[in-house]
Amino acid sequence: MKKINLLISIVLLMAGNLSTGSYAQENIRAMIKKCENMEVIETDIVRQYSPIIKKFNRSTTLIKLTTSPALEKQWEEAFRQDGEKAIHAVEQKKDGKVNMLYRFESSTYSYTKSNDVINIIESIETKRRVGVYSFFINVVPDNYPYPLIGFINTAVGSHQGLQAGFVNTTLVDFMGAQIGFVNSTFDNNTGLQAGFVNTTFNEIKGLQAGFVNTAGFGIQHVSQLGFVNMMRKEIHGAQIGFVNMTGKSVQGGQIGFLNISSGKVKGAQIGFVNYADSITGAPIGFLSIVKKGGYRAIEVSVNEFYPVNLSFKIGVPILYTFIQGSYNSDFNSQFAAGAGMGSLIPLGKRKRFYFNPEISNMNTISRDNYLQIQSFAGNFRYQILPNLSIAAGPSVIHSYFHDGKSPYKPVYSIVNYEINDKSRLFVGARAALTVIF
Repeated sequence: MKKINLLISIVLLMAGNLSTGSYAQENIRAMIKKCENMEVIETDIVRQYSPIIKKFNRSTTLIKLTTSPALEKQWEEAFRQDGEKAIHAVEQKKDGKVNMLYRFESSTYSYTKSNDVINIIESIETKRRVGVYSFFINVVPDNYPYPLIGFINTAVGSHQGLQAGFVNTTLVDFMGAQIGFVNSTFDNNTGLQAGFVNTTFNEIKGLQAGFVNTAGFGIQHVSQLGFVNMMRKEIHGAQIGFVNMTGKSVQGGQIGFLNISSGKVKGAQIGFVNYADSITGAPIGFLSIVKKGGYRAIEVSVNEFYPVNLSFKIGVPILYTFIQGSYNSDFNSQFAAGAGMGSLIPLGKRKRFYFNPEISNMNTISRDNYLQIQSFAGNFRYQILPNLSIAAGPSVIHSYFHDGKSPYKPVYSIVNYEINDKSRLFVGARAALTVIF
């Protein structure tokens, strides 16, 4: 058998908690005993004394050895057998490297194999970990049974219940309510985070309410209420704020000034600017960009007041917005600009014919002879080619001239009704040619 080089180093450090007497890691302990009977190359002992409990309360053993197929198999089998009883387990294999970490009630074991070297680290807590609770700075051990109320609250492990203070931090899992200026959970959070900055690095279930809310790598079942809401992965819930961003899909909705989803949105986006990879609901806003299944078009049209109109349309077929520029050489103020929204409603299964209602508001580009035009158009659209369509239909227009009786006359109209000196009602018709891209 290939000679095994072994280095065992025992370091006693400060801090520790929890009960002993558990045999959840008996197979790993048996392998450590086996290695201790082998030839020792070097042994180093370093001690640190705890001024709080006036004792040594933690031992850490490092085992480093060159591997053989038989020994490697024994170590990995021992870790896997005991890993079934671990409260936290991580296993990774990549490019010939093996990493395993198992956390038990009062001990932690890690196994690393790289090339021809195996490293095993055993960390055992032998005494109860002592916390600091002063109602100003509170630092407590894993699963501390009482609420944390103070200026700075830190749970060195998991915690349940309440954390109320200026800065609240949980290094593992938290369940309950974190209420403060800065709230952080480094693993999973279930409950409420309410503060100026709320952060959960892994999964969160519940509610984040604050100025900046962020969550991490798991699927999130949470609603976020804040000025800036950020999610790295998928969110099941709602994001409501000025800026809402998610790195994956949204099942729920986003409501804010700027809404961004790098994945699919199942629900609605309501904001000034909306972006989604794809969406099953409807984006409602001034500018809505949908990468897959979106609607983008340029349209040339003629209407009752302006024989030349150019529009840019964007959104999804069921609800899009557009901006429009218009020109009439006979008007004192020849140019006008406006915006509106519309919808494409299929008529029939072939999706060649559509009912295409649109509402819009136009204004002349001039401080003098200022005219406002509100209109509703009930167009019918035919898809000639996949990227080309034509539309025509009736319209109803209301015009309002600010400076008395309007000098603006429609190019054509079916009905021309004077409401008063400044307002008139028209019924007309429109036609358009649209290029979809």
